Amino acid sequence: MLRQFLALGYFYAPILLASDGQDIFTHSVPGVQIIDVEPWTNSTNICEPRGGFAFSSSSVYKYDQVVLRSTPQPFRDGFFKSTCFLDPTDKSSEEFCIFFNPTISNGQGMVIVAPEEVLVESLEDGLDLSDDPPEPDTIEVVAMPEKGGMGAVAAHDIDAGDHVAFLRPVGLFPISTPLWSTSLGRSIRRQAIDHLPIRTRAAIARLHGEGKTEDEFISSLIDVNTFTSFLKTTMNFGAVVLVGSRLNHACRPNVFYRMDPRAQVLYLKAFKPIFKGEELTISYRSLESTSQDRRESLEETYGFVCTCSHCQMSVERRKQSDQRVSRITELRQKSLSDDSNFSAEEVEEFFDLCKTENIPSCMLTANMIAAEFYNSEGKIDKVKECAEVARKIGLITLRMSRDELQQIEMLINSPEKHHSYLSVNQKTS
Repeated sequence: MLRQFLALGYFYAPILLASDGQDIFTHSVPGVQIIDVEPWTNSTNICEPRGGFAFSSSSVYKYDQVVLRSTPQPFRDGFFKSTCFLDPTDKSSEEFCIFFNPTISNGQGMVIVAPEEVLVESLEDGLDLSDDPPEPDTIEVVAMPEKGGMGAVAAHDIDAGDHVAFLRPVGLFPISTPLWSTSLGRSIRRQAIDHLPIRTRAAIARLHGEGKTEDEFISSLIDVNTFTSFLKTTMNFGAVVLVGSRLNHACRPNVFYRMDPRAQVLYLKAFKPIFKGEELTISYRSLESTSQDRRESLEETYGFVCTCSHCQMSVERRKQSDQRVSRITELRQKSLSDDSNFSAEEVEEFFDLCKTENIPSCMLTANMIAAEFYNSEGKIDKVKECAEVARKIGLITLRMSRDELQQIEMLINSPEKHHSYLSVNQKTS
């Protein structure tokens, strides 16, 4: 049980003209398609742009000039199946296909690139996309030129523990495959996005990406705007979440997230009170890494130098913070070892370090360690105090499984039934 909580500190990943790449579609269709002809068609009529987006002349990705070169077929559960392909970089891999649902999520649509068997097994295993998440009314996307682009602020006051938003991805793409670094892979990603409704394509075109061609831009955009998600397979997927991608990084964020793979919904929750107009931030990297490691990783992956308040501390304060983080890592490693007995001094030290660094996952673990330690000594009042704090943090940060929550409830309501009760006496007897 305790070791399960210790792993929580390391949870952070999250975040979708002619092409210069090889075009995998071989069946051509008329250049202009009428929306009402087929339920899957993607309109390219640009004579009268509707409200909400403008012409794509200033965008690398020409979202209003898409021509699908395939004839998608109805698949199941509202999805259509488009072109399939093999990964030339992995001859043992399965055939991947482009699946899309053009009406899901209040017309936002969703595209999934995966083997057919994976999508089928996921749907049969409980993947349920039937309920559209509500439109977020707590987030306002605004220009933040000081950060090089856009950001998100609170549209109204948000209390600690409140849900900030429920967001569904517009695209799911396998990650960590060499295919995406090839011209074919970049083309596949762009053509997958082509299957989404025009309003969604327009929103994607406004996300951050780099590249001179559509394929390069879309592939780059997917690399840096995805949250980790899962289907019924061992491979991980990157989920492109439109509004979620607008939340900038902070090393001590005010919002935490969790992806629910069964509903493919990204849950955002406030860890602390957030005032109207205050920026909403998440962490792109583990909070339990040193400032130098975080900054180097962020610059290498995303191309920016973090300027959050935590990184703006003086050199001496950053050094002290890094020393505390390193000590937290040492204490975690001890807890993961066979000899994981904590002294009273170490319990208090771990607790104080996590509180000083204000790392929620660390505070959750520290309170769990403290609760079990005090339970081993029969100090019931301290057990309940620490377990209640752990429950509160776990529910806010969305970092607890059902079994873990049951263990915490036992420590609160029936600590004498927990395996740690009076375990010190049992070991010394």
